[in-house]
Amino acid sequence: MRAVYFRVYVAYLRSLAAMRTTFGATLAIKPSLKRSAALVAALSVLSVALVGCQVAGTTPGSTTGSSQTLISTPNPALQTPTPQFPPFTVGAWASNFSPNANDTITIYVLCRVQPSDMSQPATPPPPLGVIIQPTAPIGGTYTGTTDAHGLAAVPITFNDPSPGTPITVAVSVTYNGRAYHTTTFFTPSPTAASPTPNASPSASPGASPTAGG
Repeated sequence: MRAVYFRVYVAYLRSLAAMRTTFGATLAIKPSLKRSAALVAALSVLSVALVGCQVAGTTPGSTTGSSQTLISTPNPALQTPTPQFPPFTVGAWASNFSPNANDTITIYVLCRVQPSDMSQPATPPPPLGVIIQPTAPIGGTYTGTTDAHGLAAVPITFNDPSPGTPITVAVSVTYNGRAYHTTTFFTPSPTAASPTPNASPSASPGASPTAGG
């Protein structure tokens, strides 16, 4: 900062020397130009002062230049690959999730085929065999076949000895040599509950008679 002020001071001295030279030459040439010479000298001093203010106002260490915009290019090797959608999907549900303990319900199975990139909508597969297996105490194995819409409806008739217990239904479908599985459930008589036994009434013994004296 001191070097900047020193440069301004030197420039000021040089301007004064130039002003004196110009002023003296002007007087020698024509005395009537005193006012013009004085005006030129004043403008020179003012110019030097303005330059000094601009230099002094510069922040030390600052640089000027055009700003740069950095664009980051992603590296494909570091990106996580998009997961592939399964080529075949199967879903199942019961026609009644809360049937009676002695009842008949239908298990629906829906199958769909779609490209792994989901570029096209899913379509029903050709007719496929489905296997339905409820868990105990109902048990058993039931079979069905999907229709043109990829839907199979398999009826199940049962008499559940343990009402109120959820029954899981396992569903299996084979497509292009590969087995696909899903599950659903239903609960026969979910509000059924075993009655709470009541205590039997007991007779209160009477007071023993007291013998008189």
